Amino acid sequence: MMRLPKPITLLFLSSAPLCAFAEGNDLTNKGTGWVTDLLEFFGSSDEVDLSGGMDWGVLPGPFANPEQGVGIGVAAVGLYAPQGLETGNQLSTLTLSGYVSSEGTYGIGIDNTTFLNQNQWKLGLMGRLSQTPSKYWGVGKDAAEEDGNETQHEALFLRLEPTVSYQFVDGYFIKTGIDATFLYHQESDGSALTPEQLEDTTNLGIILALEYDTRDYETNPYSGRFVSLEHRWYVKTFGGDYDYEELTFNYREYVNLYDDNILAFDYFVQGLSNDEDLPWFAMSKLGGDDRMRGYYSGRYRDRYQMTAQLEYRHKFNQRHGAVIWGGAGNIAPHFEGLFEDSWLPTYGVGYRFAFKPRVNVRLDLGFGDETTVYFNIHEAF
Repeated sequence: MMRLPKPITLLFLSSAPLCAFAEGNDLTNKGTGWVTDLLEFFGSSDEVDLSGGMDWGVLPGPFANPEQGVGIGVAAVGLYAPQGLETGNQLSTLTLSGYVSSEGTYGIGIDNTTFLNQNQWKLGLMGRLSQTPSKYWGVGKDAAEEDGNETQHEALFLRLEPTVSYQFVDGYFIKTGIDATFLYHQESDGSALTPEQLEDTTNLGIILALEYDTRDYETNPYSGRFVSLEHRWYVKTFGGDYDYEELTFNYREYVNLYDDNILAFDYFVQGLSNDEDLPWFAMSKLGGDDRMRGYYSGRYRDRYQMTAQLEYRHKFNQRHGAVIWGGAGNIAPHFEGLFEDSWLPTYGVGYRFAFKPRVNVRLDLGFGDETTVYFNIHEAF
């Protein structure tokens, strides 16, 4: 997926299910004054209120950058339980987001996760439509580290990913879905992309994954483990322009040290087959606001990627917290190459504010090959 510019990335909020919690769960130390009134106006609260069917929260924000001028974005996050919380389902979420700028760039997004039948079924939908500039340096580490390769790219970008997960044994899920990506009206101002790569493109694939998940709370775990092995087949038979496969393994561990202070670990490895028919935009990409914070998402891209990060999450009280993390990652054209070259470091600090119980707004300062500020909802992993 193409990366949106930093000020826009802040507004496309990730969506994931929120676990049900006891009615007595409360946020203390609320404070008083205009700040509290403003937060409550936008949906901040001590508890989730489903009396109206869906509990909404809204996060608006202006932005400015040289490529897009000035603009405004907004994200609305809704929490709901279609079968009621008394059935044991986790809270479901719907996130709608969008932005528009003075230079004519725009984007809209939808993220939806619905839990049914005591969490036995999980329905997911991710969608993105945008007309937004991004940067591309080429494939491989050498290309990424050559500043002269920097190419400005713009396209009408559409991606849709519906999924269905079924829990067949406690903690074990099988997931399937479709990944559809379309790029139209592509333009670039550099030499990193050829005219053939700028033609209208369709990329269609089937998703099949096996997951083990014992996290106590999916978007802000205090304990538990998540293990995912995912295989994606992209084939021309479905109407796409490419034939290749993508295999991803992700392992996460969460340890509650004391008083809800958490040590979180994330390990990620991804590889793509068939190096003769790979779309440039689908290469495995380092960076972004989830892992390898401090790197422009997609500057470092290749057939294989491996990353690891360790994060300590400290709570000062029920409203405020902070995190510190460190990690490293690498890309390579083949798996063995991940261990033949020096790894790229990532580290940083962050602030957390509880917008709702165990729903954090996060502000992260990441250090990598650049210093980057990230603003989003939910933890990075």
